[in-house]
Amino acid sequence: MTSKLETEKHVSLYYLYFHPAHPILVPQKVHASRNYPDYLQHVIQYIGSHYLPVPTTTLYSGIMAELCRTDIKSPCMVQARLLYSIALNGCNDIKNAQWILAAAVQLALELGMNERDFAEIHSGGLPIEAESLRRTWWELYVVDGYMAALWRKSGFSANSVDPDVLLPCEESLYSEGACASQSPSFSQFNRRYFVDDDINFSSFCYRIDAVRILARVLALTANQEVNDDEVQAVDNALAGWVLHLPYTKSEIINTFGEVDEILFQAHMIIQYANIYLHFPRSNLLHTLAANADITGSQKDLKAPPTSTQHIHTVKAIEASKHLSNLAALRLPNQRHTPFFICGLVLGAVVQLSACSAHNGRCAEQHRDRIILILGVLKSLRRTWSLTRIVCQQLKKVAVEVFESERPKSRGNPMTAEDMITAPTLDPDDQTWFENFDIQALQNMMHFDTRMIYSETI
Repeated sequence: MTSKLETEKHVSLYYLYFHPAHPILVPQKVHASRNYPDYLQHVIQYIGSHYLPVPTTTLYSGIMAELCRTDIKSPCMVQARLLYSIALNGCNDIKNAQWILAAAVQLALELGMNERDFAEIHSGGLPIEAESLRRTWWELYVVDGYMAALWRKSGFSANSVDPDVLLPCEESLYSEGACASQSPSFSQFNRRYFVDDDINFSSFCYRIDAVRILARVLALTANQEVNDDEVQAVDNALAGWVLHLPYTKSEIINTFGEVDEILFQAHMIIQYANIYLHFPRSNLLHTLAANADITGSQKDLKAPPTSTQHIHTVKAIEASKHLSNLAALRLPNQRHTPFFICGLVLGAVVQLSACSAHNGRCAEQHRDRIILILGVLKSLRRTWSLTRIVCQQLKKVAVEVFESERPKSRGNPMTAEDMITAPTLDPDDQTWFENFDIQALQNMMHFDTRMIYSETI
């Protein structure tokens, strides 16, 4: 059991670090008066406890049992399951994260949270509560899309229904409890390219749109006969998303040094989608394996030469650069979504592949980006245990790649300490040169390497 002082501290930490990245609950100033049910309060406190100097997450070991109850069918249960799934993913409890998220989506659809009138009907006449309910549905959509990308699904449940829920307002309004008097619809958002209406759409809207494009990328993975035009159409949408950002959304950080965390995520998703679209169609993934004698790397398989492979390679590398640029922003990393971990790993995989493909050219630039990414991951190790796993995998591959570029006449082999200013490899991992399988890292991002060798475009 936790004391009242401890629970209040955990709630404060939740709102300070986690809420900006996933702002679906009512703002902190009205949290106490909202009287959320115990099972949701426990999830809030559990997430907040991750940000303590010494996490005390074991105090909340009974949460899963609470969230598995089938007799509670309420929006608060949807919110609790959604938030808990995000935390479980950051803790590398992937099986439970997937299950609890699926349960959240199923319950939301059962309740009708995807319908336009739901928020108004169930808000008790409180605008802030109605906004929270609308945000909950759209956050389900975003997180379901994240999870689908991470686990190589060609679609996701929240994308199977037509969007009818009104769009979220700007974060600055929501945090002050001053929600927009009239929320825009998705049809209005889609018409923004062709009309002169002076409607200011929130960062949340652009994040939703980024996931919509990601969904189109994922849909291509289910089709073994994708043609050039289909790929180009999605590529156009990705480029158009950036080009059509309004001036007010041109910068992630404002003049006061404050970050727009939701816009940060939107950019991350767009670059994530770019890599998912272009990396499997480039000459990068198999090159990393082809340059090293590593068990299971499928190095004897070759991608057929194509006229577009070089373009895909360039675009995948550019997207990974943009991801590392996000990592380079001087921001409190703990306030980023745990899903940023996966974005960083994906960017690092492309950078390592590019370094191998370039045969030493631009090696220092790739190395600096890898060091930066490892540094950001290092700063998140205490909060999210997933980072400890991916750091080890990335360092192993980085040593392999950069060692292969090191002139043989320079003496002793390079160590992890020589190459990367990040935590040293565990002693038990020092024999990795003999048995490391690069597929282990590729599979972390769930790329099917067969896509490369059967690609026809």
